[in-house]
Amino acid sequence: MISRRALSGLLMTLVGPASIAGDNALRLGRCQGSCANVDLPTLGYDAFCRSFFDIAASGKLKAVATGAVVRHEMRSLFRHDRLYRPSAGEMRRLWRAAADGFSVTKVEFDLECGLPVRGCLGMPDGEVKGLILLGHGMAATPERCFADSDPDYMNAIGKQLCRDGYAVWCPYIVQIGNQESQNNIAAMLACHGISAHNVSCASLDAGEIVCRRLTGVSGLNVGVYGVSWGALLALHLEAATGRMRPTVVSGYMRDETKFLMSPVISGNLGIELASYIHFDSGRARYAGKDLARLICPCPLFVEIGSRDAANAIEHGRDTKFAEMRAVYLAAGHPDLIDMTVFEGVHEASGTRARPWLQQRLASPAYQITSRLKNAIAL
Repeated sequence: MISRRALSGLLMTLVGPASIAGDNALRLGRCQGSCANVDLPTLGYDAFCRSFFDIAASGKLKAVATGAVVRHEMRSLFRHDRLYRPSAGEMRRLWRAAADGFSVTKVEFDLECGLPVRGCLGMPDGEVKGLILLGHGMAATPERCFADSDPDYMNAIGKQLCRDGYAVWCPYIVQIGNQESQNNIAAMLACHGISAHNVSCASLDAGEIVCRRLTGVSGLNVGVYGVSWGALLALHLEAATGRMRPTVVSGYMRDETKFLMSPVISGNLGIELASYIHFDSGRARYAGKDLARLICPCPLFVEIGSRDAANAIEHGRDTKFAEMRAVYLAAGHPDLIDMTVFEGVHEASGTRARPWLQQRLASPAYQITSRLKNAIAL
């Protein structure tokens, strides 16, 4: 564990002085059930997403990927045999905000494919127990994950994890609050040989490099926590790289075929609720036995709200989890997978997931299951 005090000098030495935003950066407006309507224009993410089209028009996109190796079974989804790696350029520190027991630094950097990434790195005031890669869901933002004055369905899980003693990296997952925007961005990038799914997963995976460049610290035990769309990214990231990092999947466990035939979809034909521009039936690796075979023996914890309409029993929640558990059981690792159904809707909880992460990351078994730990050339 690393003392936060020991990090402060390194932080200023490596990246220089930053604009200090104080608490205001985390005092977000009331979202009243639709945080995207407030956060995206206020925080500049709508303009950020539109800038991708300007970058493409200027000829700066490059189909280059030299990051972590992607398994053969997942390469059609990622369009490359590797993840996109952060470029060797500057980590631009946009602001730093102090909060109660932790601080948040917002940064921007470029991936080698030419696209920028924005995200927030939360650091606890005390000892740093490890690093959590946090994937937020659709219509949420990294800032909202660290602020609980008016929380969205992420329930300020980043703040909770920071207070548990973890550094937390949460990148902005590109979209403008709806699936249609993500489809349009993905289609444009695909025309330039770039996978939007790779961009999202690479942005999440970049947390170790971000933490090292901003603090000088490496070698932290790393866990992954994905919520809703971020849960799918977490599953695919671990399946693609085989890193075996303890992973929490929140708000995603279902049979996609049953879901697509359900009233959730048929009753909302005018609203785009699911995207298959990235994952058609021949390329998808959804929750179930096929995905479990790629992930096992990655420690996996699933949390689902009892009133989560998109992941209900009738949509195959329990059946798909049973398939995954059967794979772990056959491999001799039944203790490495678990699921809890908490009282709630489609939202992050953390009540059981956070203690589970703490136990897994502190366990000597982490050194075995996270078999590629410290293998990244930072």
